[in-house]
Amino acid sequence: MTEQRGLLREGFQRVWRYQRVLWFIFFINLGLGHFSAGPIIHKLDGVTDHSLYARRLSNMFDYGAFSALSSDPQVKLFEATGSMVSTCIVFFFIVLFLTGGILEAYRSGRKLTTREFFEACGSYFWRWVRLLLVMMIVFIPVVMLASFVKERSGTLLADASEMTGYWFLLGGMSVVVLLAMFVRLWFDVAQVRTVVEEETGMLRNARQALKITTGNFGTLFWMYLRISVVGWLVFAAGVYVWAKMPPARFVWTIFVLEIVIMIGFGIRLWQRACEMIWYQRRVLAEIAAQPVVAEPPAPSPLIAIAPPTQQSGS
Repeated sequence: MTEQRGLLREGFQRVWRYQRVLWFIFFINLGLGHFSAGPIIHKLDGVTDHSLYARRLSNMFDYGAFSALSSDPQVKLFEATGSMVSTCIVFFFIVLFLTGGILEAYRSGRKLTTREFFEACGSYFWRWVRLLLVMMIVFIPVVMLASFVKERSGTLLADASEMTGYWFLLGGMSVVVLLAMFVRLWFDVAQVRTVVEEETGMLRNARQALKITTGNFGTLFWMYLRISVVGWLVFAAGVYVWAKMPPARFVWTIFVLEIVIMIGFGIRLWQRACEMIWYQRRVLAEIAAQPVVAEPPAPSPLIAIAPPTQQSGS
């Protein structure tokens, strides 16, 4: 337990020491969010002007008003969500590109220069793409299981008792979530191993990372879960404060939500830093546990001179 606390503390220190990465990701997300919200705002302008919806959405977030607008066939609000999906994909690949520099910074334990950071980003990006393809293949059975649980629970809710369908849905989704967390942790370790070991073969890397993850699942999952719980608590507290703030402080509610989003990014970076530290300690422990092979003694520099043989006279 003491080692875990030290691991979490050191991971947090590395995130804090290199916090400009967190601010960089946050402002990228803020800028992309602003541009993706433009089409939706344009859609709402033509409907909410000179209507009761304007006040209920500009002074506060009224879920009832937003739901009514979303279901209105004349508004066609969800036609504008295509830009949001595209923006999410762009943001995902930006973060994927930055992951190499982030892990390299956490590996070195020092502040990288801008040149070093982006060199690491470019060096590992194509490896992340290949590793992502492997992860998507692994996720197919998890998605199929989630679909089966959803359909089967719906059938049970319709045919059998409601409690049977409810417990089947709860148990099945719990298994799905656990499997999804395992896969995510598995490929987190694969990324860390790529940076530490300078691995280039992603299939081989995924196999080795799977062995490491299954062999140390309890330790890794406990570390991962504790940080996730902190993130969930912060998110719940932020949503509670946002819901309780009066409508007159609408700007402050946006500020609270942005703080919650930034802390969420920080939680994820904290996990990555702890994974890197854990792997480094594991590698050092394995090196220290290797038996020391004694080198053979060096040959003596002295050269033995044989005495001359006596020749018999004729």
